[in-house]
Amino acid sequence: MGMSKMELINCPVCSCTNIKKILNLKSGNIDRSTLYENIIIQSCEKCGHVFNRLMKDDYINLLNYYNHEYAPTNIGSSNLGGDRPGGKSTYTMNRHLQLFNLFKSYTNEEMNILDVGCAMGGMLSFLKDQGYDNLYGIDLTQKYLDIAAKNKDLKIEFGSAEDIPFDDNTFELVILDQVMEHLINPKKAFQEAKRVLKKGGLFCIGVPDAGRYNQEYFFDFYWFLMREHIQHFNLTNLEILANLEGFELIKFSHTDTPMMSEKMILPNLNVIFKYTGNKKEIESDNLSKRLPFKMQQYISAELNRLDKKKILFKKIAQEGRPVYIWGIGREFLYLYENTALKICNIKGLFDSSEYKQKNSTIDGLAVSNTDKISLAAEDSILIITAIAHQDLVSRVAISSGYKGDIITVALLDNTRPKLD
Repeated sequence: MGMSKMELINCPVCSCTNIKKILNLKSGNIDRSTLYENIIIQSCEKCGHVFNRLMKDDYINLLNYYNHEYAPTNIGSSNLGGDRPGGKSTYTMNRHLQLFNLFKSYTNEEMNILDVGCAMGGMLSFLKDQGYDNLYGIDLTQKYLDIAAKNKDLKIEFGSAEDIPFDDNTFELVILDQVMEHLINPKKAFQEAKRVLKKGGLFCIGVPDAGRYNQEYFFDFYWFLMREHIQHFNLTNLEILANLEGFELIKFSHTDTPMMSEKMILPNLNVIFKYTGNKKEIESDNLSKRLPFKMQQYISAELNRLDKKKILFKKIAQEGRPVYIWGIGREFLYLYENTALKICNIKGLFDSSEYKQKNSTIDGLAVSNTDKISLAAEDSILIITAIAHQDLVSRVAISSGYKGDIITVALLDNTRPKLD
């Protein structure tokens, strides 16, 4: 994939060089991770698009992260009920259904349909169950492709949204569901889509709705801590990009879908565009300024939440009590880098993921099997950073014999829930 300086620093939507930095946040890493550590959020002064600043090495390392950390962690997850790439959980199926309901009246079972970023083929299997036959998928994560290859009904091969390995005028519908936000060059994705679409073809996109980040609180800065999400779209800014490339908005919907639990809600924006060839330049109005304003509100609210957590962890560090952490993911890493957690008396790290137990360390401290929580001292503190499952983790810890204090940091709540 060719990458220029412009694609990495200037606005990915309108190529404007007038960019404003609105956040610089430490996010931390497990040892030996290739994922970039500092989250730098920028907004375009011309079109209002919000995006992560990445240098060339950052993006190359992000691609390595997908194959060697992200995919293995998802594939090996013990939580089969979560909405994971290419999965078939209830949450994932509901999200597929919401997108399908948006485009089904424009399609028929004989159409050629391409799912870009199809992972293990979840959406394609869903469409096959709806009676569609001419289904194709591409993905650039080899570990997902290896699993998808076991399903002989699926036609899936290596490829990306920015380099689709099909001839011109091949498809009536191209789908990018939860993909556009991952791309370094979303403009190229529109250009590739219009190349492979037949005349009058449709481009269906599902992305997290950045305009509603502030409405769906799950954890501090969570929608930025998902560092694989490097573009942050609302409807206005996605439509600006589409119009610049000759696409017309046909239909859209705002939906909410659970991700890892009912407490973790993804604000979805689902959109259908049609390629007309009629390009529209950016209109000079205040619509393009709304997203940066909302991002500033979101950032301000999250900084206030972080201040409360800094007070909590400073107190824990001063007490010097033994500390155990359950849930070694993005929430833990954020707290480890931005509060006094790093200087607390950490005695153990726990996670239910076998992949993390075998492969992950933090400053040399290994991640252990959760069964070992029973060995913790009575004067210890268990900090639950597996936010999506904090109630379950609390119950499991107590039933396993843990007798110390429990802190669930999402609510700054110091409780010991009763067993059923």
